Amino acid sequence: MENYFNYYTEIEEHFQKRRGTLALLSPLDWSLIESFQSAGIPLEIILRGIDCAFEKRSKARSKTQKINSLAYCTQAILAEYERHQESLAGSSSQIEAKSSPVGSSETDKANLLQLLDKACDLLMRSQVQSPVPPESPLVGVIEDTVSSLQAIKTEISTCQHPDYEHLEMRLSTLEEKILASLISCLSEDVLMAVRTEVSSEIQRHRRGLRAEQMALLERKMLHKRLFDRFHLPRLSLFYLPLN
Repeated sequence: MENYFNYYTEIEEHFQKRRGTLALLSPLDWSLIESFQSAGIPLEIILRGIDCAFEKRSKARSKTQKINSLAYCTQAILAEYERHQESLAGSSSQIEAKSSPVGSSETDKANLLQLLDKACDLLMRSQVQSPVPPESPLVGVIEDTVSSLQAIKTEISTCQHPDYEHLEMRLSTLEEKILASLISCLSEDVLMAVRTEVSSEIQRHRRGLRAEQMALLERKMLHKRLFDRFHLPRLSLFYLPLN
């Protein structure tokens, strides 16, 4: 459980520390972190890649331009990950250790139940705050999602060791259903406006990103912008609200 909540904050804090400022990460940076997580890149590899990028920058002749985005570190992170994978080749013990289940505790369960409660509350409130008409199919999907989250809460309360990987898959599936319903009820003009915003944001940070990375980030940032605009909470364990 701790791994799920620490992944993002550890990367953010390490990047801020190396940059020497507490400036908030951009939506692109958060999408990048999500991409790293989805690719299965371990936290320590990302931190090491950030270090390499800053060390390389410190040795450059021109130091007038600061590293303002995590995107600058992408290539260094991917290079570190490739070296990491090569070091694991042929080592079955390390691979087994990597795939071992995440531990659990009563505190973890209590925290998770609290987070799911908060997600249910935000989903119900979104029906009041969202500009989506009450007759929209999205309303029914949100109600079904709340019911599913309540069922998940009951299961977690009665099990000794929650399977967080399986739980993440279930939550992601619920989130994808909400996204699909949300997109289906929006006009072409609204979708185009959001896509234009996302494309503009990515274009400013495209240096060092490959075409497939750009496409992945565009999808993830569109997802995030739509959920934010319609006051919908993300359901992934990485996004469940703490406050």
